[in-house]
Amino acid sequence: MMKPRVYLGQTRSTALIERLNELGFGEMTARGELPPRRTPWAYDNGAFSDWRAGIRFDDRRFEMDLHQIESAEVRPDFLVVPDLVARGRESLDFSFAWLERLPERCCPYYLAVQDGMEAPEVLDALNDFDGLFVGGSLSWKLRTGEVWAAIARHRNKPSHVGRAGTFNRLRWAIRCGFTSVDSCAPLWTEGNLLRFIAGLAEDRQLGWWEHPENMEALMHG
Repeated sequence: MMKPRVYLGQTRSTALIERLNELGFGEMTARGELPPRRTPWAYDNGAFSDWRAGIRFDDRRFEMDLHQIESAEVRPDFLVVPDLVARGRESLDFSFAWLERLPERCCPYYLAVQDGMEAPEVLDALNDFDGLFVGGSLSWKLRTGEVWAAIARHRNKPSHVGRAGTFNRLRWAIRCGFTSVDSCAPLWTEGNLLRFIAGLAEDRQLGWWEHPENMEALMHG
């Protein structure tokens, strides 16, 4: 299995930036964090943060970022099209509406799949997007992630999963076949970063994740 591309969160530490560059890890830049501090980079629309805060999607701030992205010297590897966390078909319709408003050929646009979406509708929707991003609640993501990665492969599109920053979740993402992952967790402590790096090792034994009794360990890192 191939290693996924890695995008970690933004940091202001010069030493850590240098280390992450040496490791070849890109940056997942969240809404409001432009310009990125490292390249390559990808762009998170901020919907998950708004959802956790219990507020509506900040479309004004997102549109401000869009103007900066259009004029950036190095554009993101991909942008997650605005979505509605854990709202199924409503989120899919919301993303399609936003896709019509986004500038053409600005950068690759990824569809965020959410709790309640069905495989056939996502398979059809991917004809209009450049890739797939697995969002949603953690339990749903872990339960269905392998399906979404397979659907993306079927459409010859890249697939990305967020919140895959622990050793266990990274190994799960590799087994599923995601082409890229992101997290902020490896930046929190040296131990987190070292365990994350270990998860990318070539000598992986992935059969462990086939056993359902290990799901609890997976969910809690």
